Amino acid sequence: MSRPIDLVVVGLGNPEPEYATTRHNAGYIFIDYLANAISLAQGQAARDLPKFYRRLDLSADVRDTLFTSTNEDGSITNSFRIILIKPLTAMNESGYAVQKVLQHFGVNDTKKLIVAADDLNTLPGTLMIQSGGDLSAMKGHKGLENIVSVIGTEFIRFRLGIGRPISKTTEISQWVLTPFEKGNREMDLFGHLLHLTTQALYDYSIHKDLKRIKKKFAHNQKLPNKLTEMNSLVFPVDTHGF
Repeated sequence: MSRPIDLVVVGLGNPEPEYATTRHNAGYIFIDYLANAISLAQGQAARDLPKFYRRLDLSADVRDTLFTSTNEDGSITNSFRIILIKPLTAMNESGYAVQKVLQHFGVNDTKKLIVAADDLNTLPGTLMIQSGGDLSAMKGHKGLENIVSVIGTEFIRFRLGIGRPISKTTEISQWVLTPFEKGNREMDLFGHLLHLTTQALYDYSIHKDLKRIKKKFAHNQKLPNKLTEMNSLVFPVDTHGF
């Protein structure tokens, strides 16, 4: 694809299958959800899974795609080239994969980078949006801390609310590495958040206005009275190639 890259969107997580639906894999789940949402919006059949390429040289699964919107007559109104990334490194080495990808695609402006990651300090179902700042804004999340140590803080963070454990006896390390639960509508809240975050990304793709998306989509927004029931947080993709 020869056109310029508009955005690089990275979802943080652990690549091992046993972590697939855990809270710490919120970023991975979002990337798979987003890949499917883009494919369906472009008219691809649900059976045609979005294709990621496992690039071991980049330490990441990569999907190079167009994010488009159309009028009722099918004509394209907006089109954006977006690189979707799932690092294959350990969480605390995510920055090295991000750096490799940016260099490979010739993206020198880190403001084109959006990183989606789980956030303990944001309520379930809600989104926090950040950019810039200092390292203290990333403290506590090893993936974000490592990215900052490699490329600095001038990138956008979509922090996906997972909240903290209700029980004070539950260790944080245990909490983040266990799956989202059906009880307390936790899965439903996260499903709502996936949709909300996709809307925020699309809005940002069009307007490139961070203040606008913070106002429209950030965590002070009220949750809907009725949530879509989520029976799974697995959004299948086709991963192959080197």
